Amino acid sequence: MKIYSTILAFLILRILSAQKIWSFNDCLSYAKENNLQVLAAILNEKVQEGNYDIAKKNKLPNLTGTVGNSFSFGPDASKDFSYNEGYQNNLALESSIILYNNGSLDITQEKNKLLIDQYKFTTEKIRNDISLQIVGNYLTVLLNKELMLVNGNLLNTQIQDAERNEKLYNAGSIPLSTLYESKANMAKAKQTFENSKIDVNRALMNLAMLLQMDYRDFEIEDVKVSDQIDLPLINIDNIINHAYTNQPEIKSSELSVEVAKKDIELAKAALYPTITGGYKASTYYQDYFDRSVKNLKDQWHDNNSQIITLGVSVPIFNKGITKAKIEQSKIAQLIQENQLDQNKLNLKQTIQSSYFDVNSSYQTYTSAKELVESTKISYEFAEKSFNAGKINVYDLNIARTNYFNAQSQMLQAKYSYLFKLKILEFYMGKPLEISSDENINTNNTLTTSISQSIHNTEISLNETNSNESLNVNTNNDNNIIANEPKEVNILQKNSEIVDLEDNLKSESINKKTIEKNIPINESEKIISNDHTETANIPKKDQINQNSQTIANSSLNEEDLKREALIKERRAKLSQGSSTNIFKNEAEREEMIKKKREEMKKN
Repeated sequence: MKIYSTILAFLILRILSAQKIWSFNDCLSYAKENNLQVLAAILNEKVQEGNYDIAKKNKLPNLTGTVGNSFSFGPDASKDFSYNEGYQNNLALESSIILYNNGSLDITQEKNKLLIDQYKFTTEKIRNDISLQIVGNYLTVLLNKELMLVNGNLLNTQIQDAERNEKLYNAGSIPLSTLYESKANMAKAKQTFENSKIDVNRALMNLAMLLQMDYRDFEIEDVKVSDQIDLPLINIDNIINHAYTNQPEIKSSELSVEVAKKDIELAKAALYPTITGGYKASTYYQDYFDRSVKNLKDQWHDNNSQIITLGVSVPIFNKGITKAKIEQSKIAQLIQENQLDQNKLNLKQTIQSSYFDVNSSYQTYTSAKELVESTKISYEFAEKSFNAGKINVYDLNIARTNYFNAQSQMLQAKYSYLFKLKILEFYMGKPLEISSDENINTNNTLTTSISQSIHNTEISLNETNSNESLNVNTNNDNNIIANEPKEVNILQKNSEIVDLEDNLKSESINKKTIEKNIPINESEKIISNDHTETANIPKKDQINQNSQTIANSSLNEEDLKREALIKERRAKLSQGSSTNIFKNEAEREEMIKKKREEMKKN
């Protein structure tokens, strides 16, 4: 029954441990108390505390009791070598104490007390090192999680592009190469997102291993770190002076110098005499088997004796060993003083390096923020240019990639600055903290939603690849407008271009049909090199009326001709034909502008 209870308690403990969400303070507290290096240092402290107790008790007198029994038989010289048998017993109590040895006992006690403090500072140094490692690993997990969010957003964007380009391809507005380009971009974004998830799990594993825990089911609290981070006012001289006074490695080195001084005093104490005192009380009895002598009790009483001793040990010559030990102790003191100076220099250089890293990483972070803002504007203009037909999908993807790469660089710069700032604040004496008022727990939701989007998009794109015939009618157009409001601009723009090309090739389509099939987007803008012009557009009611007319109309002869032309164009694109309806992009834009002017006049 006891075994079953133990197993049940173990399983409950594992379940509770698996469900625990570890905050930074939880990780810090657990590591300070349970890390094996810390535990080993604490054991060394206890050993040194034992040495200190021994040094204190060496001042006390000792007390020894002895009991001796002997049985003799054979010729006895004192009795003319006649055969004799006898039994003898001895009882004694003895005590001794050191009365003077030039303070060696006090010096040893003080030395061991210094060693206890030194071991405590060593333990504190180990805890500080582990704490800084935990800060770095915890921030690495948060960084990788934010990078996963960025890559997830990029993947969502690529998924939307793939879905939109699928619809445009089905409408005959883009070639097959553009659709495959969007599919390739989506696959690359998916790979990047999956790699970012692996990086998150690897960072969690490293943190769990630092805590010496099982990394499976290990999860930390998601902390939202604001992008609005300022550079605090820092006086590096004050930080250095504070570190000299409070850092455990400096205190430990200072104690090492003091211990070396105590060793010199102990070596010099060997030159002086040692005075000891002693007391001994003893008694004995003998010839127990001889009934003619006194009985046992009388012998113990009559044979007792007491001795008080006082001894002096004076060192005269020990081959110069004592003086050699004194010189060695002085050299050891110089070594410890040099080590103290070296530790101070290392600490000063570390603080100066951290101060430089904080300032440089802050500049890097501010530059990265500016880069994000500029690439965001560039990406927004690229989207508008793509919607207006000014650039192709390759240029749009370059702008998008630059924007998301800038976001990743900004996150890396932010967390690098935070880590270096935490190190500098640690030397300033501030406690290590990673917390915020708002926690984010959207990683699982993001991962699930993105995975679902990937699944749906792959199914949709596979259906597109297997469908060789066009399925374009007014009902489908109506569904696109109703369900995909963000893609209306692109669909209308590309439909406009396709209709213009078809009208130029087919003389049977009159001007009224062109006006019917070319809805002009209300928010359409033409982006030039130096400025942005807003095209004159028809009223919103007119656009809605045209859309409704298209939705309610059935396939007529002109629609059938249009489908035939789309099929012909798609066949040429799939064969890699370089024949274009227009000689160049400028001629195409000129034709579009001319048609717009005609529509405005009408």
